[in-house]
Amino acid sequence: MEPLVKKKVLTGILVVPPLVAVILMTPPLILSLIVLVATFLGLQEFYQLTLPQSKKGVHSVGVGLGLLVSMAMVYEERAEIFLPLLVVLLLVLFLLFMITSASLSSATSSTAITLLGIFYIGFLLAHVSLLRQLTESSTYVLFLIAAVWSGDIFALLCGTWIGKHKLYPKISPKKTFEGLAGAIAGSSLGALLFASLFLPDLGTGFSLFLGAGIGILGQFGDFTESMLKRSAQVKDSGSFIPGHGGMLDRLDSFLFSSPFLYYVLLFWAKEGR
Repeated sequence: MEPLVKKKVLTGILVVPPLVAVILMTPPLILSLIVLVATFLGLQEFYQLTLPQSKKGVHSVGVGLGLLVSMAMVYEERAEIFLPLLVVLLLVLFLLFMITSASLSSATSSTAITLLGIFYIGFLLAHVSLLRQLTESSTYVLFLIAAVWSGDIFALLCGTWIGKHKLYPKISPKKTFEGLAGAIAGSSLGALLFASLFLPDLGTGFSLFLGAGIGILGQFGDFTESMLKRSAQVKDSGSFIPGHGGMLDRLDSFLFSSPFLYYVLLFWAKEGR
């Protein structure tokens, strides 16, 4: 096994079981707190990549806005508290950029990038917590983790062993069509296996559909983050987990796949399955 593959697999084996245990054995609040911590760290890395020249105070306002968006989505009954704070922080953010930027266009651009981070991480990642609210158990969250993890492993193996046709070398030189196919196949198989054991009501066809969607969107998230790192000219978004880079490197596959899974399952439940 290639050293990089071995390192990533071993790190995943060490990280995933404790995470699964925490999700299974603790109340929903704990998962929400984990998501908030991940959002906090992810936003910090995002602003370090995209707004490296801005002061830490500006980054802090962006991080605060992202956390408020996440909490407002998960705790709708408290939205009347979070929304006024969001408006105030948005005004503070724009004023900070007006004061610290050389021109109006620069301030507007920086504000837009900050808002992108709030949506990209704060809004999208909150759907992991929303998945937990669909049922009284954590099964759908674990389904997502199983599909994403399987897709990542298969993408890495296929890309390393048989990857020959580059997907988009200007953005991510190592990504291949074979790796993409491996991700889709891996997520589909992971979803099917998990569903057959713990979610039999999903059925074979629907499980494969969900897995394929998670695989495709997981790779899209990975590709999007590669574009951010390419723009910032860095290899990893950080060094949060050895062998896996920063927090964003770990979150990227969940950012688009978690909303997909949440809204499809929500529609499926409303249609009476």
